Amino acid sequence: MDINWSNIDQLEDHFITYLLYKESKTVPQISKIRNISTMEVKDQLIKAKLEMKSMSKNKIENSKDILDKYLELEKSERLDFIDELGLDEDRILKFKRELYKRIRLEKNAEDLIILIWTTGELKEEKYLDLLHSLTMHRHSDIRRITYSAIRKIQSPKSRLCLEKGLYDSNPQTRQYCAKALSVVGNNNSLLILRKLLLKSNHEKEYVLRAYEEAIKVLEEESF
Repeated sequence: MDINWSNIDQLEDHFITYLLYKESKTVPQISKIRNISTMEVKDQLIKAKLEMKSMSKNKIENSKDILDKYLELEKSERLDFIDELGLDEDRILKFKRELYKRIRLEKNAEDLIILIWTTGELKEEKYLDLLHSLTMHRHSDIRRITYSAIRKIQSPKSRLCLEKGLYDSNPQTRQYCAKALSVVGNNNSLLILRKLLLKSNHEKEYVLRAYEEAIKVLEEESF
């Protein structure tokens, strides 16, 4: 709604009072012009300001794109949001396209982590080219969440990338890569895991367990 004199026929009383106030009229002057008490003038001004603040907020919200709104949600809300979008083919396709573009441009580490996490929930291979490049990011947490997403997508196309991740400085990343390779690994992956297990003088226990579990699974497979 446009709050101005040209729209006066559609305006409620409190907005007319506000327009007078904007013209530098004092409360007593407005009281005389509007033929209402000064108390009512003050009440109307408060009401007008609150409604205009609300309208301004709604305008900002409506101007936000779908990913801006998504990034403001809690984790459980994001999962519900994705599920709901999945019911509308056009909306989910738009979301996926915007997600791809946003990941390429996003500079904020916290937002980027959420966006990368989302690719893992969507489990689509089309994001792998982005994810593979992000495994070389200088930010350890971004690498970690990237490998987590790659693990969820479970594509053999990520095998070489996951094998390299076994040498990452972040132990949780090494754990994720070992677990992922138990699904998409091959004989070469098995050899690497065995070597790492033999050289595991200072490795974390949970990483060693991931190595052992992956080795066991891969040994049972025939390549």
